[in-house]
Amino acid sequence: MRRKRQVRTARKRVVSAGGVVLRGPLPEVLVVSLKGGRVVTLPKGQVESGERYAETAVREVREETGVEAAVLSPLGKVRYYFTVRDGEEPVTVSKEVHYFLMAYRGGEPRPQLSEVEAAFFLPVKEALERLSYPNEREMLRKALVRWRPPGGSQDPGA
Repeated sequence: MRRKRQVRTARKRVVSAGGVVLRGPLPEVLVVSLKGGRVVTLPKGQVESGERYAETAVREVREETGVEAAVLSPLGKVRYYFTVRDGEEPVTVSKEVHYFLMAYRGGEPRPQLSEVEAAFFLPVKEALERLSYPNEREMLRKALVRWRPPGGSQDPGA
């Protein structure tokens, strides 16, 4: 007899926002890394009280990477679940992340070491290979469809 898999309801909900920050006519994408470089991800963070999602994306990109970027358009949201420990008890967390296409405005990447280990730009092709999560690779693909490089329209190579 097959046992039914127990489905747990999320006990904690987290809402975040982040950006796919592109720069250049053959765009590079801004990423951060964690866990000794084993995890490469897009910059993102939790929405603060009274903040709109786009404001969170701009703030989190600046805080985590030191880069100034402007929101061009929303890309969509993703939801995923993970488990953390609260003392001895596992707690299921539902995380929703709202992503935005963002244009680079200035600054050199420098990591906020309390949050990430490194911040850097990658060529799009390399980013599509190195981003750790499929939903973030999909957000990058969506961003590339909408990207209009400054001063012309060249193929981003994706």
